Amino acid sequence: MAKKKSNNVQSLAVAGACLLFGVLAFCLAGFLAAVAFGEGEHAYTATGFAAAFGWKQKIIGDNAVTWSNFNFMITLALFLPLIGGVLGALKGKLFSFIALAAFVAGAVLMFLCPTFLESSLTDAGKLGVGIAGIAGIKPALAVGSILGGVFSVLGALVTAYKTFFMKK
Repeated sequence: MAKKKSNNVQSLAVAGACLLFGVLAFCLAGFLAAVAFGEGEHAYTATGFAAAFGWKQKIIGDNAVTWSNFNFMITLALFLPLIGGVLGALKGKLFSFIALAAFVAGAVLMFLCPTFLESSLTDAGKLGVGIAGIAGIKPALAVGSILGGVFSVLGALVTAYKTFFMKK
């Protein structure tokens, strides 16, 4: 009986870790700066949600400038670890395999966010980056994408342990 209880506690801990890593990857990549342009005082950053769903800036009165449009690949990068965390918390080999694939794909896409954002910048966004004094500088990873990718990799490792090494 004690062995069964220990296995149940281990199963709950692994499921909780999967869910925790998925939620952490989603929140950190979404709310923190995911992409940075430039360095020093001329640096400009965009959060993961701003990079994924696009962002506008009011300039005068009701007029607004659109800097970026909706980007499907960055949206996938944000939501795949969350989906992996939820599926990893469920019982079943199929859910574990899908969660593992979601975590791995999410980690890869997180680290490619600057490339995806560069393709969705509008002309005003490219011009605005140039006006800020950083023309010609490519976007770089910021802390949100890095932490989101790291927690997605950790979620993939925990899910791989659950899938391949944990006894039922």
